[in-house]
Amino acid sequence: MKESSSILTFLKNIIRKICSFLKKTLSKEVLTFLIFLLISCFFWVLQSLQEVSEMEMEIPISYSEIPPYISITNKLPEIIKVSLRDKGSNLYYSYRHRKELTVNIDLMKWYHKESVVKIPGSTFDTYLRNRLKPTTQLLRLKPDTIPVYFVEKSSKKVPVHLNSILSLLPQHIFSDLPIINPSVIEVFAPASVLEHLDRVETEMLELKNLDDSIAVILNLKPIEGVRFSTEKVKVRLDIEEFTEKSMMISVTGINFPDGEVLLSFPLSVKVTFFVGISAYSRISPNDFQISVDYTHLMQSDKKAQNVVLVKSPENVRNVRIQPETVDCLIEKN
Repeated sequence: MKESSSILTFLKNIIRKICSFLKKTLSKEVLTFLIFLLISCFFWVLQSLQEVSEMEMEIPISYSEIPPYISITNKLPEIIKVSLRDKGSNLYYSYRHRKELTVNIDLMKWYHKESVVKIPGSTFDTYLRNRLKPTTQLLRLKPDTIPVYFVEKSSKKVPVHLNSILSLLPQHIFSDLPIINPSVIEVFAPASVLEHLDRVETEMLELKNLDDSIAVILNLKPIEGVRFSTEKVKVRLDIEEFTEKSMMISVTGINFPDGEVLLSFPLSVKVTFFVGISAYSRISPNDFQISVDYTHLMQSDKKAQNVVLVKSPENVRNVRIQPETVDCLIEKN
């Protein structure tokens, strides 16, 4: 703050001195000199604009889109340097309107599979001459050729993975898994790259305190040397209030050999879980599997074994089992 105050004070003093100086008789002579100097400069500029001279300027290059199965492995120039000769006024006009001279290159016109193509400067020469003033001479072009290294890509289909950090308001639940559309896309890249590519990821989606369903558009994370059949995906999150539900599920045995079955006490356990209101009536005991593993049973010297949740619906949360252990016997058929 002190430095700002001191700078302001200094500037005020300078302005005050300038104003004081201009009020003196000598200032009239200075002003007269400055006026004639400006007039001289004006005429000098006019004279220079009528003289013939040379100028180098940069003109933008734009390239047409190429199909995703084609790759260009070298970096293409973004500008072309041209040397022009004409009157200063015409050169100034060309400089001011250089964006209108943008060179447009249709890459597919030059495409040849697995080869190097050199686009000649004569292509730009004709294009530019038709857009410059008739008196303007085009002396030189840099670069005089543009090499393009075309490579045809391989392709394969890979799933899209959602990167997300999501949180819900209390008493809310995801009623289904996130729906991604499209969930599988086609990717184009050299075979050596595709070999190690097993999925494509979205940009991070971070949403907090969600309490209702939502749909968003997400960009896919770019991968160097890889092109996607689409750059964006639509993600839908289905959210609703949840309620608690309980049901009795029979305990079954898994990995039991033929001729042997599990006999548990109790025969069924109580399963309690959270489920969205819309799916409450659709959940049935057949959607769950509570089991005891034969291998664990044989390795243990205890009759009481922990039950394992083998199967449950994807749209339920916070599954609890009571009791968590059952007494087990092996019954032969």
